[in-house]
Amino acid sequence: MRVERDYSNIKAKVWRERAGYLCCELNSTSGQFILLMVSADKADTEADVVQTALRCLSSNDLAVAKQEAA
Repeated sequence: MRVERDYSNIKAKVWRERAGYLCCELNSTSGQFILLMVSADKADTEADVVQTALRCLSSNDLAVAKQEAA
């Protein structure tokens, strides 16, 4: 089974909180909140956190982002 997902309608914002953990917030291109994730490992990179957050999205989340972009 092959699954293809289009992430072109999603913006990622990444920052490091005071405790040293990375946070990743995903929003639609129009600004609607989709997901907030905090890494469990201080050694995670920004790319790791964004990839993990994107993998956590459901098909409903992707549909919301697509509708917002239209």
